[in-house]
Amino acid sequence: MGHHMISSSASRRVLRGGWVLGVLFVGGCEKFPWSLSGAAHHEETKTSALTTAQSAVTPERPAVLPNDVLATVNKVPISKADLELSIQEFKAAVESSGQAWKPLAADKVQKVMDDLVNTELMSQDAVSRGLTRSLGVQQRWEHLRRGFFAQEWYRAAQQRLEVNPADIAQYYGQNKEGFREREQVKLRQLTVNSEEQAKQALAQLYGGTVTFDALAQQVSVGPTAGQGGLLPRSVMRAADKAIAMYMKPDLDVIVLDPVLEKAAFAIDRINGLSPYVKGPDSRFHIFQLVERQEERPLPLAEVSDQIKRGLLIQKLQGAVDELKGKAVIESHADRLEGISQ
Repeated sequence: MGHHMISSSASRRVLRGGWVLGVLFVGGCEKFPWSLSGAAHHEETKTSALTTAQSAVTPERPAVLPNDVLATVNKVPISKADLELSIQEFKAAVESSGQAWKPLAADKVQKVMDDLVNTELMSQDAVSRGLTRSLGVQQRWEHLRRGFFAQEWYRAAQQRLEVNPADIAQYYGQNKEGFREREQVKLRQLTVNSEEQAKQALAQLYGGTVTFDALAQQVSVGPTAGQGGLLPRSVMRAADKAIAMYMKPDLDVIVLDPVLEKAAFAIDRINGLSPYVKGPDSRFHIFQLVERQEERPLPLAEVSDQIKRGLLIQKLQGAVDELKGKAVIESHADRLEGISQ
């Protein structure tokens, strides 16, 4: 599709998988129980869930206004809504691949339309050939049907389950210690093969006869020697990173071996040096502190969106748990052996 390197047929698959339910099981936060309100609503939800589960429910084909018909295939209309949904799915696929979305040119929109026509033709022919009577087709349709309705449940639940500013503020107030930006440092590292070389390097550095970056380029056997020993990313304590990842899953920092970490974070001033320490690679390492970002509390404004998402996930999980509590579920774990993979 021109400047977007994902086909429209591939894009339709984005919303067909079971990824939606995966978000319900993200851990790390205390659950907040949620329950449906009203006995009538309770009975309505229970009945509709059973009906959906026990039948091959297929929504009615939507009525299409004459002015919204873009094409017909054996009198079956393809509407503006069909085209817009295809483009939205295509856009989601493009953005999920890390590319920037650009509105489609007229010829690309026409190609999406052509794909819709072809899809309808193939669908009609599949039915006419009796493919719906195939056990394999029925099994795949049931799998898709289940996932589709679960996705629509998730979409509707997000709209009805509200997380208000008071909830966010309360959670922040109760968990302030968890909302802190952890200490990070930028380091230069000099690595040599023997303790004698490490002693000589430290003597030169303390004697002021050579700078750390120059000496690293001369004698270091580490991978950053060519950059004067400068590590490519900030360094964070392993324990701090484990906590910080809850707030920033894509956090890109370096974690050192515990022995090296202790030496590096003990440096108390900019341009200060660590003693030499023997690493797990049996080599000797010296660090220089280039920059320190002190630990700081994160204000509510910076973490409000993350808290809101976390509380919403808790409410969604609570809704799933409530459904489980009302349902009759029988499991046969002994039959899991031998499942094809």
